[in-house]
Amino acid sequence: MSIKPYSILVASQKGGVGKTTVALNLAVALASHKYTVLLVDSDIESASISEHLGIRSDGKGYLDAVNGKVDIKDTMFAYGPLELYIIPGTPSKGEAAPDPEDLQKFFSALKHVDFDFVLVDGQPGIFSSNIAKYFDDVAIITTPDAVSAMDSASTAEYCEKYRLEHRLIINKTGYSQYDLSRDEIEKLYGDVAFQIIPDDKMVAESVLKRKPAYLIDRGSYFSLAIDELARAYALKVEEPGSGVGPVGERESKPGFFEKLGRWFFASK
Repeated sequence: MSIKPYSILVASQKGGVGKTTVALNLAVALASHKYTVLLVDSDIESASISEHLGIRSDGKGYLDAVNGKVDIKDTMFAYGPLELYIIPGTPSKGEAAPDPEDLQKFFSALKHVDFDFVLVDGQPGIFSSNIAKYFDDVAIITTPDAVSAMDSASTAEYCEKYRLEHRLIINKTGYSQYDLSRDEIEKLYGDVAFQIIPDDKMVAESVLKRKPAYLIDRGSYFSLAIDELARAYALKVEEPGSGVGPVGERESKPGFFEKLGRWFFASK
């Protein structure tokens, strides 16, 4: 049986690692492959998904739904021609953190929305154990420097404590002499599955254009890596024996990540 909605928390231990960029482009990639996707901006310290899209959200958003001021469906807006809906973030503006009971009610309700995927762009730092049970998977975003990787290793241990499926996504990889080697990454994380997303000038261009990088150039290294990540998650909701791959063969061919991994680690 497939699991729908398949709930993914996109997490990081600290800001600046590209968490929101990965969350947004992964949501767009899944929606581009005909999955229905709900993207939730729950980062009350730095709610920025609307800004990434160049959309001014004057309506209700995440905190309004959590605090019970409005129904969840009344906070959603559709993005473009895709089956992508977004619950925009609402910065706390110094207000008290949401009540744990309200958070549980909100995330429990998200498990019953009519979407294939629910992606939650979380706040940096360790997420509350009160909401851990409402996620099927945690995507841990980090960068290939030692400090970020060490911090993210503690997030992986936290996921294991609560028996949460998780994968490490190493963002902004390149040829820097300070990037960790494959051996160093495996020593830190053990058997945790990891995938890499290369640093790509397309991402900076997308910020200026207020348009997801995936929609600007689906053939860029960044977009191909996001496509492969989408493939990994799409397999989670595909019915066994369907016989049809979850993403188009032209955009994301089997083995791409192996090739990309060799490309990245060739300099080590």
